[in-house]
Amino acid sequence: MLGRVTVLVAATMLAACASGPTGSEILNVGLKPGSARLVIYRTNPVGLLIQPDFVVDGRKAGTAQPGAFVMCDLSPGKHSVSVSNIPIALPLSNAPDAITVTLRAGTTTYLRADPQMGIVAGTITLTHVADGQGRADVASLTRIETDCRGS
Repeated sequence: MLGRVTVLVAATMLAACASGPTGSEILNVGLKPGSARLVIYRTNPVGLLIQPDFVVDGRKAGTAQPGAFVMCDLSPGKHSVSVSNIPIALPLSNAPDAITVTLRAGTTTYLRADPQMGIVAGTITLTHVADGQGRADVASLTRIETDCRGS
């Protein structure tokens, strides 16, 4: 019982570290003409200490914080998205930690970041989710600062 309480307190404290607007406040802000939006988010608090960077087109875009999301407005076209997991993590699943997405002008693409068990350490993997699911998942999450630049 004490272990569960400790985990709950730790999760609450770490979730409070992320400050910024929520998805419901910011996702309705329109895109610039000719732009596409990429949202990468993490809802699952499992593996609280595993918070690698998200990398979009070779540049750090933010961190995989539980209860938070990264939003990048980019040019339409193909973009590579990856998670900078520890190289020796050896995941126990075949879920990808790198993905290529094709963004279309005027649309939002959602990628969910999920913690996975690993042999040495845990990893974060990426899953493309449908617009409705992504929008619902991100509504109560907090936006974290990003270094995304349109390319």
